[in-house]
Amino acid sequence: MLMKKKTGFLVSVLVLLFLAPAAIGQQGSRLPQPSVCKGIPNQEPATQMLTVRGHRLAVAEAGDPMGFPVFYAHGNPGSRLELALLDQDARRFGYRLIVFDRPGFGKSPFVKHYSLRDFADDLAALADLKKIARFGLIGWSSGAPPVIATTYYYPQRVAFTFAISGYTDFSRFPDAQQFMADRGLPDAKLAQNHPLAFSMTVWGVRRMDLHRPDFYLREAVKKMPPSDRRLLDSPASACLFMRTQQEGLRQGSDGAVQDLKVQWQHWGFEMSEVKNPVQIMQGDADPFVPQAFAHHLSKNLANGKLHLYPDSGHLLPFSSDFREEMFTQAKQLQEMPLAKDQ
Repeated sequence: MLMKKKTGFLVSVLVLLFLAPAAIGQQGSRLPQPSVCKGIPNQEPATQMLTVRGHRLAVAEAGDPMGFPVFYAHGNPGSRLELALLDQDARRFGYRLIVFDRPGFGKSPFVKHYSLRDFADDLAALADLKKIARFGLIGWSSGAPPVIATTYYYPQRVAFTFAISGYTDFSRFPDAQQFMADRGLPDAKLAQNHPLAFSMTVWGVRRMDLHRPDFYLREAVKKMPPSDRRLLDSPASACLFMRTQQEGLRQGSDGAVQDLKVQWQHWGFEMSEVKNPVQIMQGDADPFVPQAFAHHLSKNLANGKLHLYPDSGHLLPFSSDFREEMFTQAKQLQEMPLAKDQ
């Protein structure tokens, strides 16, 4: 879901890791569950392991199985478990949700040099496998750049695109890494200047997420604005928030590291060449993805439309009002004509 949120407490994470390695090691293969999940059943969606373009992907579905297909791209760290956020609303609006763990997340094995183009090609190949000609796209956080890339590479197949709380192309944003660092988000600059240290940092975040989940959740919530904190007041929401991130990091940190590095460099295409409409959804109080990135996307995409949510943070999909608005817009956009070939 949100590798961005961890940066603020990385020092605490690493201190605890190195001061108490024995305690962590005693956990063995049995990982502690977050206290907030006590009494909440783990209703993981049915998962298929499918071979797509020569590698294995963990694929799950939710929503209305007979509805219009929508592919969802999860955050970082995140996983196919995020579908639970949208399931009931998708059923009500008549949408069939499909998601796959990106390689290195959840149950999808890691694939070296996996690019935004690879994601787009995997999604299109999976659509072919499921005999889906046309589809919608929703990407949240680090899932936003992948759906924008898919919109670029497969414009005639995309009915609508929602990019929620996501990055812009850093290569086209002046000194994006420093811009983030100046706002207390040093990950991108660390990855640029000290890639090994960045990899070790993400490894440390993973260890804390899996082995000290209560501490991890408390520290993450401290960085959130009041709107996001309220969304996690529900134990079910807070539990899902934790479970999808733990699932995303279950096999290691290589996928998370590679995913962020790919998104923090040139995307492989120019945003101005994305001809389809892209709905850019952004909270103006998001502490993890600066709203300046959303404004940059809206100005540089050929047909980007910015939807700014006052006093809202990063967790927009956790809001029932937001989901209602998004799916209502999707119904309208679904009827728009197909784009011409690029």
